[in-house]
Amino acid sequence: MIDKIRELLFRFFKKESFIGKLIDKFFTREIVSYIFFGVLTTAVNLIAFYLFKKLFIAIGWTGALNTLLSSAGWDKALEFLSDGSDYLDANTIAWVVGVIFAFFTNKLFVFESKSWSPSVAGKELLGFVGARILSFFAESFLMFVLVTVLSQNELLAKILVGIVVIIMNYVFSKLFIFKKKNTVDAKGE
Repeated sequence: MIDKIRELLFRFFKKESFIGKLIDKFFTREIVSYIFFGVLTTAVNLIAFYLFKKLFIAIGWTGALNTLLSSAGWDKALEFLSDGSDYLDANTIAWVVGVIFAFFTNKLFVFESKSWSPSVAGKELLGFVGARILSFFAESFLMFVLVTVLSQNELLAKILVGIVVIIMNYVFSKLFIFKKKNTVDAKGE
């Protein structure tokens, strides 16, 4: 299907033109499927975040960070988190759910890594989780800044930060995790 859309676009834009070169470089099976599954992963992440945030409100959970700071006697830090840190806990759970979903969709559909041998799949999983841990810390930091420091809406902050995280994760996956041994045309041609 992507090949047909590319052909149609190249009828309107010459392949040698600036726009044609952009289409040729960025409108590939791999990138389109990454965006598609990235959007699905973001939806899974947002739904999990929303559900756990609602659950935490329903049970009166103020957050692990609040509990930790309270038990340590750090009252000044608790004042900063007066509304609770439950959104950070919901974000952590949403991240775990999203990483599991993303690993399988990226492995199978985006980068088409077919090997399930323990040495290959294990290396991919460790690299994937390691890269996602890095992006998780970036996501949590940005969520903290937007929600707690800048008083932005939690869901809006989650969406904006999600865009940054999708880009980071593509770069990690493409360059370090699912790199192909032989150069294969990712355009699907």
